[in-house]
Amino acid sequence: MSTLISGLPGRPPRIGIVNLMPHAEQYENWLMPQLSLAQPFELQWIRISSRRYHLDDPDRIAATYRTYEEATADAPLDGLIVSGAAVEHLPFEEVRFMDELNDMVQDVHAQGSPILGLCWGAMGVGHLLYGLPKDIYSAKISGMYETELLAQDGPVASALDDRFWSTHSRFAGFDDKALDASTTVRALARADGAGTVIAESYDHSVLMHTGHPEYYGSRLAEEYHRDVDQQVAGVRAPVGVDLDQPLRLWRSHSLAFFASWVRLVADQSAAR
Repeated sequence: MSTLISGLPGRPPRIGIVNLMPHAEQYENWLMPQLSLAQPFELQWIRISSRRYHLDDPDRIAATYRTYEEATADAPLDGLIVSGAAVEHLPFEEVRFMDELNDMVQDVHAQGSPILGLCWGAMGVGHLLYGLPKDIYSAKISGMYETELLAQDGPVASALDDRFWSTHSRFAGFDDKALDASTTVRALARADGAGTVIAESYDHSVLMHTGHPEYYGSRLAEEYHRDVDQQVAGVRAPVGVDLDQPLRLWRSHSLAFFASWVRLVADQSAAR
């Protein structure tokens, strides 16, 4: 599967997406439209070999997804995206697929290819590569938050507005004090009530977004009603969201964010 556009010279970069979300196909339908402004790339959907994907059609998963070893058998990946996962309430050492994910992340990082983590994927990547701890919250951070850009240099930060909306749905986040003490990672954007939204390595090769820029407009309201029905503890109405008429105010940020990251992947691939 790819987003190739005919008539463009050169080989498009190969980007792998490790999809850890509970409903794999649903997540594909959220993420791909947000990549619509990105330049062409060859897409490889990556699966965790130990995961059953029992909420999806197994025949479709088998046809669409490959293990990391299969995806890189003929050529390495030029970039890697790690999605969110419904495990943010667990300590990292209790996440059963952590070792397999670590092998992928370390391999791509050793090659010098860019890595992007989203929501839990941001925290997981930060932990695996830089030992960054996370804070687990008693109450869920959910809602749409006005977010401040802290630095304007770099291939992604330079494409973002000074202030933008970001959307969050998580029970954990970066330990901001530990992140600020790091000599390898910096915070790019933060929001009152949501903490660090975007962090990156100083060499720009690793990008971590703790929000869900891929969400569609009514998703936060739907999640809130779902959590209330399931009597999930620590759930509050999403900040800044009209539950009856929710608006998506983060789409421009999402499109610019993903397009600039894919451009970084393509530029680094072309330079090798």
